[in-house]
Amino acid sequence: MEALDEWLTTVREENAAFRAKTGAIKLAAFRAISYLLAMPRRLAKAVRGDGWASSVHDHQLPWLPLLPALKTTPMRDLRDHPWTQRLKQALPEIREELADVQRSFSLARYDSDLNPKRWTAYYFYLLGRPVREHLAACPRTAELLRQVPHNSFHVCFSAIEPEGSLHPHSGPINGSLVAHLGLEGCAGARIWVAGKSAEYRDGEVLVFDDSFVHWVEHSGTQTRYTLMVTFWHPELTWLERIFLKRVVRTAR
Repeated sequence: MEALDEWLTTVREENAAFRAKTGAIKLAAFRAISYLLAMPRRLAKAVRGDGWASSVHDHQLPWLPLLPALKTTPMRDLRDHPWTQRLKQALPEIREELADVQRSFSLARYDSDLNPKRWTAYYFYLLGRPVREHLAACPRTAELLRQVPHNSFHVCFSAIEPEGSLHPHSGPINGSLVAHLGLEGCAGARIWVAGKSAEYRDGEVLVFDDSFVHWVEHSGTQTRYTLMVTFWHPELTWLERIFLKRVVRTAR
């Protein structure tokens, strides 16, 4: 994308505004608690010689301070997340239910107001809360979601119109990852994560770390539909997961 440096500046400014609104005391408490809860992982990595600190990447810009000592990879290897095969296997059933609810999509929470080709979504979970009427309308998809390790932050059907795009942005924390299952109309759709791109394909899964600045562009002729599933970074402890779930429920 052209003028990426300008977009990175915009993301930094948006995150700075969020942190200013959150307040220095809450951010300091978040940082202190996250470092305390991460101590077992930090010690284990230090013993193995992996070092104590998280690596730093210019494009990794979550809203909240980085959680320490987590593996940092913008695009993830599917072999590290074998449960994503369940998404692929359920593709025919998910598509059937998608067709039943396509007219019920609404403006996505993070849609770009700079792009007239809107990003719309049909939420199953948002910021830790279930959307019960949508789960009831798609019982087979709801059952699938009970079988995979989603964290309920942002789980939905997602749609981007032909020639549409989603401007560069980042997610709230580096402890949550994202899986996208291509459902239909994926030809011509591409995602960039930290400047590296990958093509969407019908029936295939992409996994990435949305704490890195990322964006989507769709040059195809059909609306691109995906199933979006957020899930925990596998290196998090169960205490960190409980803590982060409480934090994100109150974010933005």
